[in-house]
Amino acid sequence: MSAAGRHRRAPAGTSLLLLVIVGVFTALGIARVHASTRVLGFGAQITDLTEEQAELLDKRRRLGAERAYLRHPDQIREVARDRLGMIPMSPDVMQSIRLKEVAPAPGEDR
Repeated sequence: MSAAGRHRRAPAGTSLLLLVIVGVFTALGIARVHASTRVLGFGAQITDLTEEQAELLDKRRRLGAERAYLRHPDQIREVARDRLGMIPMSPDVMQSIRLKEVAPAPGEDR
């Protein structure tokens, strides 16, 4: 047999089949990379949102403590006296107010 006879020719369509297989695997690889990229993006968003949540919870805790401090009667008394110039009322100066019940106007329902 001659050297030319030893080389077999590939059956018709083999190159096309190989091209299709390579194309399919390439598409699968691109799809997997895309999915991995999205997963990493979601992971980064979760990390950012977790940090923001921790900051907001810390801020809420600090604001709760500040609110408790500002609502304490001693703090209110100090602000009223020092900033607003108010003085405590003595009981003998207080006057009670009595409200009169007003009769409804004609045609008005209560």
